[in-house]
Amino acid sequence: MAIAFIRHGLTDENEGGKYIGWSNPGLSPRGIEILIRNKQSFEPYEGCFSSDLIRCLETSHFLFSDASIISSPLLRELHFGKWEGLTYEDLKENEEYQYWLTDPSISPPGGEGMNQFIKRVEVAWEQIKAHVESFNGNRYSVITHGGVIRYLLTSLSPMSEHQSFWEWKVAHGAGYELAWKTEEDWRDQNCTSLRAVPLMGRGNG
Repeated sequence: MAIAFIRHGLTDENEGGKYIGWSNPGLSPRGIEILIRNKQSFEPYEGCFSSDLIRCLETSHFLFSDASIISSPLLRELHFGKWEGLTYEDLKENEEYQYWLTDPSISPPGGEGMNQFIKRVEVAWEQIKAHVESFNGNRYSVITHGGVIRYLLTSLSPMSEHQSFWEWKVAHGAGYELAWKTEEDWRDQNCTSLRAVPLMGRGNG
C-alpha cells in the first residue's frame, strides 16, 4: 500500500506570502507551469483524494487527470479567520498574532485553533482509510495543503519521533509517498517507508 501526500501548486497569494487557509484562489501561471513540467516525474496512482478548494482540485487535474477524484472540505488548510489574505508584514505588530505564533492552539480571530484543525484532519484520514479499504487498490494520492501534510507526516511517518510538525518541508506541487509492506502494518498506521515525490530522476530531463 502506498499513499502520496502532495501539496497543491503555487498560487499568486502563496508567492506573495499571504495566509490563504480557506480562501479559494486558483493556481498561478507559474504554479501551472511547474506542475505540467513535473507531471511525468510522478508515478501513477489509482485514485486521488483532494481538498475541495480550487487550488487542490486544479493540481489534481494537472497531475492525475485520469484518476478518479474524491474531494472533501475536511482536507482544507487551517482556517486563518480575519488574517486570511494578510502577510506576516501586515500582522507583525498585532499582539494577538504574536501570541498565536507562540501558541497556535489559540484560534485566530474568526478562525480555527490547532486542536480543532487536528481533529478535523484525523476524521479526514479515517475517511480516506475507509475508502481505500473499500476500493481494494494499492496506490493513492492525497492533494491537500502544507499544514495537513505536516500533521499527517508527524502522525504516520517512521521519523515522527525525530521530526516535529514545523520541521517537515513540503514544497508546492511536491510531497511524500508513504508505504506499508503488509496489511498489518497498514492497520497499525505507522508506515514502513517514506520517500519524497516527485521522483525527479524520472520523466523528460
